[in-house]
Amino acid sequence: MQNDKSSQSNFPSPSPSHNTPSPADLQGLFVAAVSAHQAGRYDEAEQLYGRVRALRPDNVNLLCNLGLLYRDMGRPSQALARLQEARALAPDNFAVNLNIGALFEEQGELDQAVIAYRTAQELAPHDPRVMNNLGKALYQQGDRPGALDYLNRAVALAPDYAMAHNNLGVLLNSLGRLEEAIACFRKALAHDEQNCDILYNLAGALSLVGGNDEARTCYEKLLDIEPRHAAARHMLAALSGMATAKAPAAYVVDTFDRYAGHFDNQLTEQLGYRVPELLGRAVAQTMGDAPFRHCLDLGCGTGLSGLAFKDLAVQMSGVDLSPRMLAQARAKAIYDTLHQEDVVTFLERGESTFDLFVATDVFIYIGDLRPLFAALRGRAAAKACFAFSIETIDEDREGAADHLLRSSGRYAHSVAYVERLAEQGGFGVVDRKPCTIRKEQGSWLTGHLFVLRAW
Repeated sequence: MQNDKSSQSNFPSPSPSHNTPSPADLQGLFVAAVSAHQAGRYDEAEQLYGRVRALRPDNVNLLCNLGLLYRDMGRPSQALARLQEARALAPDNFAVNLNIGALFEEQGELDQAVIAYRTAQELAPHDPRVMNNLGKALYQQGDRPGALDYLNRAVALAPDYAMAHNNLGVLLNSLGRLEEAIACFRKALAHDEQNCDILYNLAGALSLVGGNDEARTCYEKLLDIEPRHAAARHMLAALSGMATAKAPAAYVVDTFDRYAGHFDNQLTEQLGYRVPELLGRAVAQTMGDAPFRHCLDLGCGTGLSGLAFKDLAVQMSGVDLSPRMLAQARAKAIYDTLHQEDVVTFLERGESTFDLFVATDVFIYIGDLRPLFAALRGRAAAKACFAFSIETIDEDREGAADHLLRSSGRYAHSVAYVERLAEQGGFGVVDRKPCTIRKEQGSWLTGHLFVLRAW
């Protein structure tokens, strides 16, 4: 989903004084600062804004622009401070409240974002930008009815508003209303045909209804615009039947950062996901009730696995690539330590050992599992346990292979491949059972649960 932010403001002319530059001089400095900001010359813009601020410290438009500059520079605390100064001076300023909401949203502070957006809505009840932003924030909070209402109002107020059509499409897609979602993405693309987010979303929805040829065309067009778009390249490979070793880190981060705010609800309530619970039960039944010393949750995400395993270990650690997923995990207060890193890299570079490793829905982003098994063996304590899930290759439909990249962008593995790697890595299979992973397009996706024990 995409946010609308207010652009830089104009600088009103100051009252003339014998001790300050002329209005024209101040306006010239301000225009130069805005130009540098828009051109990405952030240090120059900061210096110029600073010169104006020294003369006009209480100017609302200046403070608002300075806040936007700090946001663009990756300095959110300073951005918020300047925007809040502006709001203290002008609490009824629509742009200031809209931008405060957008900044809170970017930082994952959704409750504060919604408060700021509702203030902006009171000030401009028919502005489609605030309708769009409110819809997006409510969607991330899991309030789909509220999000649907605001996004529908946004596109009704501004039928050529590409961003709102795109966000409405994302919401409809999450509700399984795929044809309506595709129609929204097409409307968005008609008004912004070079937008990579819209092309990516349209391609994803098309692939879910069997429109793989058009989806490939969308990904190819996207890559013409942005050749380094890792997610599009990965999905194009998936639709083209290409063999790849693992999903790019940028794809994994992008995928999970998008869904972090409503991940738990969507996965467990809408898709019937119970793998952590089932795997935790399998470990408890197989290994006995004595607690493990230290559990490492590989690809811990929001901490769903941590909830299932926290009573089985004295100490819990987690590692994941997505910062927003880790923020959700941290809020659950399950883990003693959390690390933002690729799981194989984390295993390879450390020295401490673990007697329980957990990986639920992690192998679906790794095709070639050999590096992971090799790295994990070096961090395994004596008789360590390794519990994980896989999506299983349907050999009758998909053919025989160790692993393959499905059109969904996820990897499936064969049971024989996993058992072979386990033996080569010094693990014995203690338990293996088929299970349903989650619902996908109304049907249950099948997989296997494994519990291994180091020799």
